[in-house]
Amino acid sequence: MKNRLNLLHLRLLALFGAFALAVASFIAYLHDETAGLYCAAILLCYLVFLLALFLISRKSAFQEGAGESLSNLTIDFLSKLGSPVLLVSDEDTVAWYNRAFSELDGGVRYGAPCSAVLDGVLTLDRIKAKTELNDASPLELRFGERSYSVSYFRTDVSKKDFYLTIWSDVTELTETKLLLRQKNVLVAYIVVDNMSEITQGIQDSYRESSAKIGAILSEWAASLNGILKEYERDKYILLFEERYMNEIAAGKFEILDRIHAAGSSDFGVPLTVSIGLAQIDGALSEKENAAKISLQLALQRGGAQAVVKTETGSDVYGGRTKTVQKRTKIRSRVIASELVSEMRASSNVLVFGHKNADYDSIATCVGVARLSMYHKIKVNIVVNENDAVVATAKQMLGHIPEYDSVFTDAVRGQEMLLPKSLVVITDVSNPDLFESPEIFANASRVVIIDHHRQAREFDRPLLISYIEPTASSASELISEILEYALPPSTVCKEEAELLFAGILLDTQRFSRNTGIRTFGAAVYLRSEGGNPGSAQSLFKYGVSEFMKLAILESNVILFRGIIAISQYDADNETENRVIAAQAADRMLNIENIKASFVLALVGDAIHISARSDGSINVSLILEKLKGGGHFDMAGARLTGVSMKQALIMLRESIVEYLDSGNKL
Repeated sequence: MKNRLNLLHLRLLALFGAFALAVASFIAYLHDETAGLYCAAILLCYLVFLLALFLISRKSAFQEGAGESLSNLTIDFLSKLGSPVLLVSDEDTVAWYNRAFSELDGGVRYGAPCSAVLDGVLTLDRIKAKTELNDASPLELRFGERSYSVSYFRTDVSKKDFYLTIWSDVTELTETKLLLRQKNVLVAYIVVDNMSEITQGIQDSYRESSAKIGAILSEWAASLNGILKEYERDKYILLFEERYMNEIAAGKFEILDRIHAAGSSDFGVPLTVSIGLAQIDGALSEKENAAKISLQLALQRGGAQAVVKTETGSDVYGGRTKTVQKRTKIRSRVIASELVSEMRASSNVLVFGHKNADYDSIATCVGVARLSMYHKIKVNIVVNENDAVVATAKQMLGHIPEYDSVFTDAVRGQEMLLPKSLVVITDVSNPDLFESPEIFANASRVVIIDHHRQAREFDRPLLISYIEPTASSASELISEILEYALPPSTVCKEEAELLFAGILLDTQRFSRNTGIRTFGAAVYLRSEGGNPGSAQSLFKYGVSEFMKLAILESNVILFRGIIAISQYDADNETENRVIAAQAADRMLNIENIKASFVLALVGDAIHISARSDGSINVSLILEKLKGGGHFDMAGARLTGVSMKQALIMLRESIVEYLDSGNKL
């Protein structure tokens, strides 16, 4: 009798506690909605705790609704509770629910599977997955026009698991959050690309075009109810609310096309803008810094595009316009000074390029090595000894004593990596393509010099990031650096010829991607003793290569009348990569062809070489396949797929590009 009285007292006490919490929640909600919701959550957790105690104490089997095993007091309270409550067995059947839940879903029945409740918005597997991970965060669910936060609790009764779910209506709170999200202020930086280069020496045209672009940007900002300020000549900062972002993204940043159309009509060459935008949470200072980083990425990718930094990564829009090469070499002079300074502060230098080295890659490594040697800093070039180009370079430099022990492999390179080592990476900015990703991963002092479009942000800050997509080649950039950093007649004849070969390769013998600075670099290399004829001889190929070229050209198929595609998988020799590039070049000579793609089996991977006449951005197409490069010259490497699968993937990427609004 005494035990029963004690039990009754405990039940009354528990009921009084629940009633007190309910009153407190109501009073708190009247004063502050958020505080009220928190109090309600505490009340629900308290009820869950009481229910668990009753379930464990009774040790009764849940049969035919399981309600019989619950305390009448708890059952009555949960039945009348305003929040929906659902009890699900481990066998994925509805064991019990209260009146509020039946009003939420009039079709709920005992014994029905959980997936049949509320149109399947809640499944037992989803609950189990969170409990197995010890994830106590509520489930956020949407049913009809209402939003719910679902708390859950697992209990064991008679060696059988049950899951109790309590549904809190958070529609108003969710809508408030959405409204606040829409009012979130975003920051964007806008820079006019190459205005000074295009209008050089024509001040009147500069002023007129600058004013026109400023007016277009002001009109765009006004349509967003935003604030646009020019903080420096042809450089703007824009503030606007996030609710306009969906419209901007849906229009794929049409402002890029508007600026391009307006500028091109004045000069006959593209005048474009680059945009860096931060769509993230946080303080304005954090958004401003993220917008700056996004703008830098847009510029390093070649400009004429918008990069949006999000919580999960970066989205890229535009990039369909080929940018104009900068005429001045001011930045090269600055980079040369910074690079020498970092070298002098280093214990040693490790330099490497990309996998499957070509002449542009190996030549730039040699150029960096020469700079390091001049300043008496120990240097090593990390290479793959099996690359044919590497073998040729070593043979050319073999008679120079300084190169006796310069070349090394990735394994020994990692052993040479010290805390104060300087790692210089040339002709590549994609970590997936680095000759030694391990050295990059473990290095604390990194410099990257490249002319390819940067595909994504780096996961760490770099000492120097010199990525200039308007340059013809990395050899052009390194040649400019050497011209500023070294006295005349310092570069060896063989080094100059390798750099010549790098420029010849990426410009197709000065026929593509060639600007004023390209010829300037060639003049410098010629003055250092480089012979263009000797460099040209490096590209001669044998009979077997000639026959492969013939096979590739005979296998050409036309896609949509403007795309030429060919493939070669008869063997998997390393030379196939070079042959693919040569075939892609030659296929552009076919009438009406605007882009060419050649797939070749190289080792255990399929290499894709792409070329364009300048009307199609092949880099954007191959970025979908984790490749990239230049507007009119790019490549990709696919592993784990067959040639047939690679062709399908390539065609899908081409179709996506052509059907996304591109104008030829």
